[in-house]
Amino acid sequence: MDFDIGSNHYRNAAPSIEIEGMPHLSFEHNRRYNEMTLRGFLYDTKGNLVAKIVESSLAFNVQGEFEMRSEPSVVKLLRRETEEVILEVKFLDKNRVQIHKAKLYSIKGRSFEVTPKHWKLGDDAPRSGEDVDCEGKPVSLK
Repeated sequence: MDFDIGSNHYRNAAPSIEIEGMPHLSFEHNRRYNEMTLRGFLYDTKGNLVAKIVESSLAFNVQGEFEMRSEPSVVKLLRRETEEVILEVKFLDKNRVQIHKAKLYSIKGRSFEVTPKHWKLGDDAPRSGEDVDCEGKPVSLK
C-alpha cells in the first residue's frame, strides 16, 4: 500500500502504521462491501487504551467521548462534545490511503499530530516532504 501522511509519502508498505514501534492503525479491503476499512487503537495522554476501531466503527469507547462517521471513501473520528475531527482517513483507492488530519496519542502518551504539511510526534521536529520505500514493512513513525 501507499500512504500519504501529511506531506510525506510512504510506498510499498504493509497495510498498517506503527507509531513508536507499536501497531496503531491498519487498513484492509472488505470484499463483502468492496470498500476499505480502518482498524486502530486510541490512547490517552497516559498511554491508556480509550477506544478501539474495527471495520471503520467504534468497537470499544471507554468514556463514550468519540464518534465515528464513515462514508465509502472517508472515515472520520470526532470528539463527541465538540465535533472536533481528531482523525480523518481518505481511501483514495484500495492501495492508497491519505491522512492529512490527526490529533492522537501514542501508547507512550505522546501527542501525534498530522496536518496537510507534516506529521509530528511529541516535541520532535515536524517531518515533511519525505518519500520512503517501506519495502513491504509497516509505515514506522517515530
